Formats: sequence, C-alpha cells, structure tokens
Amino acid sequence: MIYGLYLSANGLLTQSMRADVISNNLANGSTQGFKRDFLALRQRDPEVMRDGGPLNSRTRKELLAIGGAVEADRSHSIFTQGNLKPTGNPLDLALHGEGFFKVTDGQNEFYTRDGALTKDQEGFLVLQNGFRMMSQDGGAIQVGEGELHVDNAGRLLVDNAEVAQIGVFMPSKLDALHKIGENMFESLEPVVDEVAVNARFVTGHLEASSVSSVREMTALIEAHRAYEANAKMISMQDETLGKAISQIAT
Repeated sequence: MIYGLYLSANGLLTQSMRADVISNNLANGSTQGFKRDFLALRQRDPEVMRDGGPLNSRTRKELLAIGGAVEADRSHSIFTQGNLKPTGNPLDLALHGEGFFKVTDGQNEFYTRDGALTKDQEGFLVLQNGFRMMSQDGGAIQVGEGELHVDNAGRLLVDNAEVAQIGVFMPSKLDALHKIGENMFESLEPVVDEVAVNARFVTGHLEASSVSSVREMTALIEAHRAYEANAKMISMQDETLGKAISQIAT
C-alpha cells in the first residue's frame, strides 16, 4: 500500500511538470519563431530495481508485476515549421524549411529562428535582444552606414552593394539543442553545423509560433485530469491505510 502512495505521488509530480511545459507553450503562442515543447516520459523502474534492498521472493515478484509507472524524462522541442507572416519590414527575415540563424553575444553562439533584425549603435546587425547576427563565414555582421536591404538569397545589401551573406546553419543533432530563453537555443553537446540545403529566405516576413492553442489546451486538460486522478488515489490509499492501522491497534 505504501508503494502505491509512492507511485501516485510520482504521478502527481510528473503531471505537474507536464502542465508547466504545456502552460509555457500557451504563453508563447504569439512569440515569433517559438517552437513548442513536450515533456518526454519514460517507464520508471520498479522499486525493487531502484533501491536494491533485501526482499523476499514473493515481494520481489509482486513489485515487478506492479511496475514503476512513468516518470518525467526531459522536455524536447518540436522543430515544426511555423506559418510565415508578412510584416512589411524589409529587415525582417524568415526561414522556410530547415536550419537556423546563428547569433552571438560576443562570447557564445546560439541558434534561433527569430529574424527580426535591426542595426545597433555600433553598426552591427542584431536581433531585438542585442545578439549579433552571424554571417555564413561565422563572424558577426557589421554594416556601417547606408540603406540596408536583405534579398531572397539572404544577402545583406548596403546601398545595393553586398556586404555579407547571412548564415543559415543545420546542427548535426537537433536533439542536442536546449532552450535558454529569448527564443535562443544552445547545444548541450558538440555538434557540427551542416549545410541547410532545404532552407529558403523569405524577406519581409517573420515565422510565427508553431503552437496550436487548441491542441495545447486539450493536452492541459488531460494533464489536470491525470493529476486529479493521482491525487484521488493518494486520498483513497491514505484512508485505507488509516483504517488498517486503527484495526491493528484495536
């Protein structure tokens, strides 16, 4: 019975974490370039395998039959293409297909699908958060003075003269990418930037969030119902355990 309490408590924690991920998706339903996340679940090892304590054969057999239910693994991003929305701003740039822009904060490099570009006071091409856009050659793009324009080949033009090719990169292992906020991804392990052969630049557009509010609301309701079911199981098991103790005591 105590084992059942542990399983139900683990179910509460798992569904609470799942609801947090879904809620974050919903909160970013209008964030440009946002990629929805999902919480991966895995089978939890039975307690007899996790603790390795001494158990008689009958108890061991019963615990193995019950199993360990499920537990949260980690959240993963789904890199589905979002809709491209026209903005009328010639410096807004979207990617159709695979790949990412790369930006730098001066020390580290990050991946993003956000292409809302502008120029900072030092003449660098940057995102709204100040991160500098990188060229295909791997350096920050400095444009100086003049009229800026990006064509459909990803070339940055200043007064109609090409000054840089905006980079589009495809990491060799998408699952290694981890969100750090502000629509940025960093790699949790070394990856190789490959050529994004299926990428196409679309100027004057931004990629919308890939979140479907209807789908996420449905998933959130499911998570809440599963949470409530686990809470009810804890209450029932606690009540049964209380009765058993009182009967033994008398």
